[in-house]
Amino acid sequence: MVKKKKQQKKEQERIQRQPKNLSCPFCAGEQPISYKDAEGLLRFVSNRGKISSRGRSGVCARHQRELTRQIKRARQIGLLPFVISTT
Repeated sequence: MVKKKKQQKKEQERIQRQPKNLSCPFCAGEQPISYKDAEGLLRFVSNRGKISSRGRSGVCARHQRELTRQIKRARQIGLLPFVISTT
């Protein structure tokens, strides 16, 4: 009886955790990745200044690497802050 309940619960969790069908906004040709577009890059940075992961942002692996490079460039130049203050 207990095993059946555990199995049913796992089955329900598995159904609920199906991955989202996110398409990469850069593969779709929506916008190019550029360090000059600070507002566009802020979409992929958390409120604490961390770069969002692929799973969270929905970006493919190739564009995630490029996005990371461009965010780091923008930080070095001073277009993006390293840490976003909440005060």
